[in-house]
Amino acid sequence: MNRIDNKRAIEWEVSEFLFDMDGTLLDSIAAVEQAWHEWAVEEGVTIPDGESFHGRTSRDLAASFVPEERIAAALIRLSEIEQNPRAPVTPLPGALELLAAVPGDRCAVVTSAARLVAQARLAAGGITPPALLITGDDVTRGKPDPEPYRTGTRWARDGVPPVAFEDTVAGLRSARSAGCLTVGLPGTATAAELQPHADAVVTSLADVAVVVGTDGGLRVRLHALDPLSHPTL
Repeated sequence: MNRIDNKRAIEWEVSEFLFDMDGTLLDSIAAVEQAWHEWAVEEGVTIPDGESFHGRTSRDLAASFVPEERIAAALIRLSEIEQNPRAPVTPLPGALELLAAVPGDRCAVVTSAARLVAQARLAAGGITPPALLITGDDVTRGKPDPEPYRTGTRWARDGVPPVAFEDTVAGLRSARSAGCLTVGLPGTATAAELQPHADAVVTSLADVAVVVGTDGGLRVRLHALDPLSHPTL
């Protein structure tokens, strides 16, 4: 590994690329929070200051605020609100370029959002859904359980792991427990919060490149933040 401008140059052999959606591919955190607050007002519930919306399924979060008999109706209404974001949803730096470089059959999005919500957000951000889209509707246990990333893994073989990109500690824990190499992206959480759960932390997906070998093998190249050079991150 070389050091470039207080960053480490890292290269790994990987089987596939797995991406979280909100805060990783899309600048959609404002839309997520706006939708949840609008939903809370309609439901007559109060979301405590500092409550994290991110990296958890809608059912898990709704169950924290409404009784069991109201969860089904509450989820339907929340999905309606989330499918029509009022805050802008845009791709994060490097996201479109990296997605275009990864072979389509070796790429998946693994999100806690419901399927219709995920499809609406990806469309709003100008991202075509990959062939494999794992959503909160497809799993019994959401992040930080490993089930979402295990469900999204198709190509891991011969000791070559997938690489997963995440902006939350819950997501990184899920991916690592599923056997993925993990890359954290600060924003929702700080680099310091992500670092203990990530094999590398990058400033953005613009610091990530994919190399496709003549034999179809994949390598990922990162310019990762060096925690020794950035002790306060």
